[in-house]
Amino acid sequence: MVKSRENKSSLLKSSLSEISSSKISLSKIRNVASVEYTKWIYNPRLLILLILFVFIYDYIIEELIESANKMGSMVMVIEPFIAMANSELLIMVIPAVFIVLISDFPKTDGNSLFYISRVGKTNWMLGQMLFGVMSAITYLFSIVFMSCVMVSKHAYAKNMWSPVITSYTKMFPNEIRSRIPMLINGRLYNNLTPLQAFLITITLLLLYLVTMELFLLVGFSVGKRMLGMLAGFMIIAVGSSLCGIGSKAQWAFPSAHSIAWLHYDYVLRIQKVNIKYSYLYFILIIIALFVVSALSVRRYDFAKITDMED
Repeated sequence: MVKSRENKSSLLKSSLSEISSSKISLSKIRNVASVEYTKWIYNPRLLILLILFVFIYDYIIEELIESANKMGSMVMVIEPFIAMANSELLIMVIPAVFIVLISDFPKTDGNSLFYISRVGKTNWMLGQMLFGVMSAITYLFSIVFMSCVMVSKHAYAKNMWSPVITSYTKMFPNEIRSRIPMLINGRLYNNLTPLQAFLITITLLLLYLVTMELFLLVGFSVGKRMLGMLAGFMIIAVGSSLCGIGSKAQWAFPSAHSIAWLHYDYVLRIQKVNIKYSYLYFILIIIALFVVSALSVRRYDFAKITDMED
């Protein structure tokens, strides 16, 4: 029995030594990302997406379809996604749901020590980062795909805003305070084409989601997983609230930087806040969080997760 314990201790030390001395390997990084992505895709937690799709249909798509029918018109096929991603309400819901879907990121269990011993801490962390980007892209494009499918019978694909977006309040002036003019306002359609708005919106939102993932990774790396999750939810809630009241402090949070129309003037074709600064904002935060997690994970004691379960 003593010999068994000695062998186990020797194996543990050997594993920890291999973890610390690993070199960067693209194949190992891809392997980690692939394994994590496969586990995530088959996680029953993804059924939460169905609830999100129902909410999106009720809050955005049904409203657009009814208004289009009322005007005897159609909507542009990507307008529902642009509307939801530029909504001051949904800009809180979309990243919050994503955090729930990856709440155990990075996932660890009783086999993690020996798995990480084969790939090394650095490759494991980079693989987790790659998985994070893959999951964020999958999440966003599932929303884009479903929104397009749900509106397809009432939509066209030409790169120009629909009358529902640009002329609804002109036709129905008594409904100026309805939800329709608030979905995509003049600060967006007066400055950008639908395709431009889509590309800016989806890239900023992707950077937003990756930023939230890194808060989870930093929380794990410093041994405070729950703190990382709470920080993510707090940043989303505070940032969205500040956007709602129009406070200048909103620009300290990622929510404002991910909403395209906040950058533009209503009438003049000028950027009140240069959108390049928003890309720079996200890139700097991502780099900073990545460096913190990279330094922290090197000191992380993976031996303490040997008894954890899935």
